[in-house]
Amino acid sequence: MAARFLPHTADILVELEAPDAEGIFHEATSVIRNLVAGESEARAAIARTINSSGGDLAELLFEYLRELLYLFSTETFVPARLEIDRLDFSRQGPAALAGTVFGEPFDPERHQTQPEVKAVTRHGLEVITTEEGFRARILFDV
Repeated sequence: MAARFLPHTADILVELEAPDAEGIFHEATSVIRNLVAGESEARAAIARTINSSGGDLAELLFEYLRELLYLFSTETFVPARLEIDRLDFSRQGPAALAGTVFGEPFDPERHQTQPEVKAVTRHGLEVITTEEGFRARILFDV
């Protein structure tokens, strides 16, 4: 699995790779932690239930990332890890994710302050299958 921050003119473009769809969501959780708290670790001290849905896997990823950014915006919640209870997606119907995100409130003594991430965008959003598994591209507005 891997996440790479790619050059972009004004925003932050991220590419995720994972051997399976679940791995994309685990990588996305790590990306949000990095965007809100830098390279510092987050403790899995508190849990937040996640229930996201979308028309397809890309839209589901978008909604999941929006939910994590909302938790940071409203609770300064820094995600540490994701436990997936259910991940459903197919070409025929809507996609859904249910699980628990563990993390902790932002601690300026331990976490690195980062530029504000205003939103995840739909611009260029994609999740595709590759020979190695899945690849996603996401653009964040800063």
